[in-house]
Amino acid sequence: MAERDPKEIDELRTIIQAHQAWLKRPSTGRRADLSFRDLSRLNLERVSLAGAKLAGANLSNTRMVKANLSQADLFGADMEAVNLTGAVLTGADLRGANLHRALLTDANLRGADFRAGELVDSGGQEGNGQTGGQTSTRGTGTTRLTEAKMERSILAGANFSGCDLTGADLNDADLTGAELTSAVLMGTDFCGANLDGAVFGNTVMDHATLTRTFIPFALPPDAIVRPSYSAMPVAEFLELVERHERWVDSGGAEGARLDLDLVSVAGADLHGRTLAAARLRRCRLPGARLTKASLEMAELSYIDLDEADLRNAVLRGATLRRAYLAHTLMSGVDARPVPLAGGRDWPANFEGADFSDADLRDSTMGPAIVRGAVFTKALTDRSGIDIAGASSPFPPPPPEERRRQKRFVRPGMVVHTDHGSFPARNWSVGGLCLLAVNQPYQRGQTFQARVVLADRQEVAAVANLVVLHRDEERGQLSVRFHQYGDDLKALLKTAFLEHQKMAG
Repeated sequence: MAERDPKEIDELRTIIQAHQAWLKRPSTGRRADLSFRDLSRLNLERVSLAGAKLAGANLSNTRMVKANLSQADLFGADMEAVNLTGAVLTGADLRGANLHRALLTDANLRGADFRAGELVDSGGQEGNGQTGGQTSTRGTGTTRLTEAKMERSILAGANFSGCDLTGADLNDADLTGAELTSAVLMGTDFCGANLDGAVFGNTVMDHATLTRTFIPFALPPDAIVRPSYSAMPVAEFLELVERHERWVDSGGAEGARLDLDLVSVAGADLHGRTLAAARLRRCRLPGARLTKASLEMAELSYIDLDEADLRNAVLRGATLRRAYLAHTLMSGVDARPVPLAGGRDWPANFEGADFSDADLRDSTMGPAIVRGAVFTKALTDRSGIDIAGASSPFPPPPPEERRRQKRFVRPGMVVHTDHGSFPARNWSVGGLCLLAVNQPYQRGQTFQARVVLADRQEVAAVANLVVLHRDEERGQLSVRFHQYGDDLKALLKTAFLEHQKMAG
C-alpha cells in the first residue's frame, strides 16, 4: 500500500476483513462502508469488495487489478487512472463516476450502470468533522470514461446513457445489448467490438468515428447525431489567442492559457501565431490558416482541421490523437520530439489521426507517433513516415486470450492471400479463424487479404488482418480485422443478415 498513517491502514484492513466475513455470512461480519474515503494510490489488488459502499470515494491511481467490485456502490467515485485490469464489476453502480484514463482491460462490467448522477451531501459532515447545514454537489454528473482503456472488456447490457466515452479504447470489447443513448463517442475506438443489439439514439459520433465503426444493423434516422459545437466569432477567438501569447511570453504571469472544448471557429487566420501548450480538444477549425504557427506541446486531440493550412508549422511534442486532418496542407511541418528534463523526449502524437488526401511532403514526421493513422491518398514523400509501421496495430494480446464475441459458422467465408486461399472455420465482427496449414504468417504480423463469402463470390472486401494466434497442430490461424473500410463493413453486414436468415 501507499505510505499512509499506520492507524489508517489498520482501520482499512479491519473494514475489508469484516466485509469478507459479511460476504460469507452476513451475521458474522459487516458490509464495508468506505464512502468518501481516500483510497487513492493504494494497492488493493485482488481485493473483494463485492457489494461494498464506495460512493464518493477517491480511488484515483489505485491498483485494483483482478479485484471483485460486483454490485458495488461507486456512485460519484473519483476513479481517474485506476487500474482495474481483469477486475469484476458486474452490476456495479458507476453513475457520475470519473473514470478518465482508467485501465479496464479484460474487465467484466456486464450490466454496469454508467448513467449520469450527481453526488449530493445534504446536512452531512463537512471536512472539519462538523455537521453542516448546507447542501453541496460534487462532480459534473456525467460519467467520464474519456480515454479509458477497455480492450476486450465485457460490457454486455451495460448502460452508457449520457456517458462521455471520448477517446476510449474498446477494441474487441463485448457491448452486446449495451445502452448507448445520448452517449458521446468522439474519437472512440470500436475496432473489433461486438455491438450486436446495442441501442443507439441521439448518440454523439463524429464523422471519423462513425466511418470506422462497424454496426451490424440498420440505424434509425435519429440514432446518430453530430457533435454540438459552440460557434465562436473569429474576432473573439483571436482575442483569446492574443491573451494566450501573453501567457506564454510571461511564463504564465499575464494573460490566460487558451483552453477550449467543443468550439467551432471557421477560417481563422493564425499565420505565425503562438499556440504553444494551448488546449483545443474536440474543437473545429476548418480551413484555418496555421502556416508557420507555433503549436509546440499543444493538446489538440480529436480536433477537426479539415482543409487547414499548416505548412511549415511547428508541431513538436504536440498531441493530435485521432485528429481529423483530411485535405490539410502540412508540407514542411516540424513534428520532432521535445527534450524533457532527465533526458527523455516527448514525441508528437498522431495516433489514429486521419490524413486522407493530406499533403505531408518534405515534413519532419519520422519521429512522431502515427500508429493506426489513415494515409489514404496522402502525399508523404520525404516526410520520414513509415507507412507500413503506421498501419501496424497495437501489440496483440497473448495467445491464451480469446475474443469474447459471438462467432458464426454460416455463411462460410474464404480468405485469399499471397500464400494461398484459406476457408474460415468461423468468423465474428472482429475477425476470423482460418483453416490454414503450412502458411508463413507469424503472431503480430499484419497482412492484406481478399475476403469473400463462399457462396456469393461477388460479395468481397479487401481487409488488413492481424495474426493473433497460430495453432500448428490444428492448422488454424486466428486473425482480427485492423480498420474497417466501407467494403468490409458491407461484407460483414451482408454475412450477418445471411446468418439471421439461415438461423430462421
